[in-house]
Amino acid sequence: MAVIRQEKRRLDYQKPDFTITDIDLTFDLDLTATVVTAVSRVKRLTTDGDKPLVLDGDSLKLLEVRLDSRECLYNETSNSLTIENVPDEFELTVKTEINPKDNSELMGLYVSDGKFCTQNEPEGFRRITFFTDHPDVLARYTTRIRAPEGAYPYMLSNGNLISDSVADGIRTVTWEDPFPKPSYLFALVAGDFDELHRDFETMSGRHVDVYLYVDKGQASCGTVAIESILKAMQWDEKRFGLEYDLNRFNVVAVDFFNAGAMENKSLNIFNSKYVLVDAKSATDTDFENVLSVIGHEYFHNWTGDRVTCRDWFQLSLKEGLTVFRDQEFSSDLCCRPIERIKAVNVIKGPQFAEDAGPMAHPIRPDYVMEMNNFYSVTVYDKGAEVIRMIHTILGEDLFQKGMKLYFKRHDGCAVTCEDFVAAMEDASGISLKQFRNWYSQAGTPCVSGSLSYDGNMKQATYTFNQTTPATPGQPKKEPFVIPLSMALYASDGRRIPLKRDGKEVSEVQLLTEEHNVIVFDDVPERPVTALLQNFSAPVRIEYPYAQGELETLLKCADDPVVRYESMQNIINSYIVLNTVNAQRRLPFTHSELVVQSVRYILEESGLDNRFKAYILRIPPVSTLMSLFTAIDLDAITASRKELVRVLAVELFDLWEKLYLKLSADLKNRIASGTAYECSEEQIGSRDLTRVALNFYVKGLILRGEDRKAGETVAQHYAVSDNMTDSLIALNAATLHNLESRHGILKDFEEKWQDNPLVFDNYFRAVASAPYPETMENVKSLMNHRCFDITNPNRVRALLGTFSMQNTECFNEISGAGYEFITEILIKLNSTNPHVAATIMTPMLNLNRLDNRRKGLITSCFNRLLHIEGLSDSIFEKIDRAFKQ
Repeated sequence: MAVIRQEKRRLDYQKPDFTITDIDLTFDLDLTATVVTAVSRVKRLTTDGDKPLVLDGDSLKLLEVRLDSRECLYNETSNSLTIENVPDEFELTVKTEINPKDNSELMGLYVSDGKFCTQNEPEGFRRITFFTDHPDVLARYTTRIRAPEGAYPYMLSNGNLISDSVADGIRTVTWEDPFPKPSYLFALVAGDFDELHRDFETMSGRHVDVYLYVDKGQASCGTVAIESILKAMQWDEKRFGLEYDLNRFNVVAVDFFNAGAMENKSLNIFNSKYVLVDAKSATDTDFENVLSVIGHEYFHNWTGDRVTCRDWFQLSLKEGLTVFRDQEFSSDLCCRPIERIKAVNVIKGPQFAEDAGPMAHPIRPDYVMEMNNFYSVTVYDKGAEVIRMIHTILGEDLFQKGMKLYFKRHDGCAVTCEDFVAAMEDASGISLKQFRNWYSQAGTPCVSGSLSYDGNMKQATYTFNQTTPATPGQPKKEPFVIPLSMALYASDGRRIPLKRDGKEVSEVQLLTEEHNVIVFDDVPERPVTALLQNFSAPVRIEYPYAQGELETLLKCADDPVVRYESMQNIINSYIVLNTVNAQRRLPFTHSELVVQSVRYILEESGLDNRFKAYILRIPPVSTLMSLFTAIDLDAITASRKELVRVLAVELFDLWEKLYLKLSADLKNRIASGTAYECSEEQIGSRDLTRVALNFYVKGLILRGEDRKAGETVAQHYAVSDNMTDSLIALNAATLHNLESRHGILKDFEEKWQDNPLVFDNYFRAVASAPYPETMENVKSLMNHRCFDITNPNRVRALLGTFSMQNTECFNEISGAGYEFITEILIKLNSTNPHVAATIMTPMLNLNRLDNRRKGLITSCFNRLLHIEGLSDSIFEKIDRAFKQ
């Protein structure tokens, strides 16, 4: 029998017929038979007294239903519970039994390494009890957790701790959350942990107990996380005037978690990856991620919890806004230019790719089959860019005024993206009517520009045209409002003031039409134009830079993002030219501009080490693919390899000199007793070491000095006193297929196989190696004692790295990579389809690939479509890919 699959549409939203104002939950914990008793105060909202109460449910064993303490008639299906002839207000008791231990989807209540844990966003609460499981139903929760005394030392839920007592060998812990919240924010954790505690005093003088719970023996690895919580609380008060609202804030780290973390009210649950760090086992990136993710989930207390989404199509209301807030938090506490470039790379890499694929959607989607598929870089990261554009247009003061109005109007409510924009509009007095197109239209706008300079009039006239490619369901796009931040430079690098009619004008020019003309006066010479300063809008720029202009911007621009993008444009031009050469079987064209630009960065730029490292990175093939409508993977890969070869050979002496200096600095630091620090200076040295070592090793190999290359990498591994330097060597050894990789991998395995989070680096290193034997190595590692296909972290580290980052091996022309991942998708479909849907993402590009690869992926997709019980998560992506 064919499965009937139903799309949900934003415009079909209707207010609920009933709401639940209060719910009293009792959990009698058992690994395989937890009994949940839910006592709810239900209130009719519709005037139609004949409407039945319909509750959502999934994988529940129903034990009892009582209405106002009396038995009642009901109708149960596999996903609902319907009760006819209910009064306008009543008390409903529903008792269910669930099996947390066998909940491999990790949605609802499940067991993570012997500990009870919940994940309810978006629709997991219906796997706990029958409920109106929608974000616009806000209730006050009281939770009682019961278990045999001593079984679970810590039993946590939302809100404030009310009581903790023992009677007849049963311990009962009661929590009460005074703030109404949707069911997706409900949380429960029970288990044995190490506890860290800090005191925090809010700006109004109220005391808050901050607790962090981590696996036994891991307390020392939680210090950075709990200190990050305090920093986030302080920053939110200072920057946004937002104060924490309860007397307790709990964070728990667990091993099995589909996402990075979850912002449940007052009980944030984290993937251990974003909590457990120390100087010995964590990388610089790990440390920075802890700060960012801790901040993100804490900031949700107001942008997500106190004000939440009316429906799941409004997801960017909380996620886009909170990503913007966590980006600002990290920028204020770390290095703002680097944080901005990190965000730009996410947009220009995976987000632009999503916009160009079959899953393209606006930041506020219009339709969806499986909501988990829209927990995407578009909703989160492009959503943050949309918030940033509003901030750019309004400025900090008016933006903060809009935030205050937003909370004043909607605190304690479930609202829409439109409500947020309206608050910004009303507070600032600035119309955002046309700006709303960013919420309703998918795709990446392309802004093509040209300059006409009149030397006699000293006038520069710019013409900018914006177009947006068709995306699924949206063939025609209306013009966006695009804040284009510009700067003009003279040929000697001096900044030229922007003037019009004798007055200086803003750097931010708003493009509102398909065809836009911008004129600047008093321009003494033909200017070199910096466009999209600070990446002021998530758009592509096409501008015909004359020879030397990109080099001028690289050397002279005030804005770090412009300097970074200038180098990226130089690289991209090389890649596009030589990809065409490869397709035509012509010799590669040498680019002296690329070589000299890199030479300048290394020798003369005066840039700090960290910025040098970022600006020198060659984009991966997965990002370079976005430069082309039709993707020729072999030609793109070949041109990128040629660029690496040219830079390694022609600048060999510089790479050698730089690496030897950085290596000596590392050894001197260790010899002097100076400890590893996650400081900007040390991070910069390690980032640049990574770049220098890889080019140096490549140069040695091309000179036939493979043995020296291997010894150099092995020595770096041997002397390193921190995980970042160890992985610099480990990844270089596997990337370049050095003989020394065997010893390095063996040593790393022996040291870290008892620490799964650290050992994930081993999986990633092996799975990303661009060599024919890699897939067999990945298959072999699936039998390693550290690999667990039921753990999302392990799946993403090994299988996700292979499919999503090893473009060359995964897309090998025989199709073996596609077939291998298809087998994995079949396994995961029945256990954790949400993780499966993530690792299959690169296959969705099939219609932009060559006919052979397209045919191979089509065959794999058809195979998946014919398996019994195919999840909506996988089906929707395949269906959209075929329809693109």
